[in-house]
Amino acid sequence: MTKEWGGWWTEAKLEILDKYLAAFGNASRKAGGTVYLDLFGGSVTHLRPDTGAEYLGSTSRAMRSLPPFSRLVFWELTRKAENLRTDLAAAFPDDTRYRVVGGDCNLTLQEGLDQVADLQWAPTFAFIDPKGIDVSWATLETLSKWRRDRRGRKVELWILLPEPAFERVLGLKGVRGNSSATKLNNLYGTDDWIPIHQGRWTGKFSPEQTRAEFVNLYRWRIEKVLGYKTTHALQLGNVNDQPVYTMVFATDAAAGSRIMGDVYHHAKVHEIPLLRAHAVSARRRTRERAAGVLSLFEVGEVPVTSEGYRHTEPWEPPARLDESVELDAEPPPEDDEDDS
Repeated sequence: MTKEWGGWWTEAKLEILDKYLAAFGNASRKAGGTVYLDLFGGSVTHLRPDTGAEYLGSTSRAMRSLPPFSRLVFWELTRKAENLRTDLAAAFPDDTRYRVVGGDCNLTLQEGLDQVADLQWAPTFAFIDPKGIDVSWATLETLSKWRRDRRGRKVELWILLPEPAFERVLGLKGVRGNSSATKLNNLYGTDDWIPIHQGRWTGKFSPEQTRAEFVNLYRWRIEKVLGYKTTHALQLGNVNDQPVYTMVFATDAAAGSRIMGDVYHHAKVHEIPLLRAHAVSARRRTRERAAGVLSLFEVGEVPVTSEGYRHTEPWEPPARLDESVELDAEPPPEDDEDDS
């Protein structure tokens, strides 16, 4: 079943996934087995709402990746899991490498891991791609402890972190009280996000700095608390260059860090500018048609050049202020931003 989902940034993200999975497989050839975990499996194919183009989802890409993964596990909510099973069986009728686990991945994670317990020693990649702030820190802890080889290397993590969702739950566009704090405590496994919230309220941090601090805290805790050696962060935005999410990659392997750094760099220089340019062009054509304007010629957009990707280490998060945290008042005013 094809789902209408995402924009050019989703396609860019999946192109990065394609490249890294192929490199991951090649780097792991001598290991004797590999495992792919997808905690939000989604659908086999997606439909771009802006262009109507169909493209493969993460499940299809992982199933088709070469060298092939030895085993794959996909998690999805119960009803969606049934659709995913049906679609995978139709697309890959003779493939027995995968399992689909129904239910909230935060609650059914171990059930899926048990399906590949015999490969607990194998190089493992986990793609964690929620629509919002739906991944529990406890889930990351479980993954970080699940696989350890003789060198102590853990499951590689590639996690979508949606900064605009922080604005919605934190109150930069309307506070939602203690339930927001609970969501962030669950995401980070701590209330160390409070100093960032205080910094925004006191005017110390701009909206851009606030988003950067939230991403940095996540990376900091993945390295310092979960013990990963390296994290990489790549932000993707919409056609208006407003942030949509940041992809955070975590690894213990020097090869993994180098490869993802190269893949991020290539994406920033090539795929991201090109896909964004096509999206801008498609939006312009849609608006022209809606206004009854017909162009005689198809004018292509010139991709914006990029300096590429440069890895930076996470910095120490801010310290908490003495002031108490207000969860039921209005935050400082700011201009509305389009995060679609």
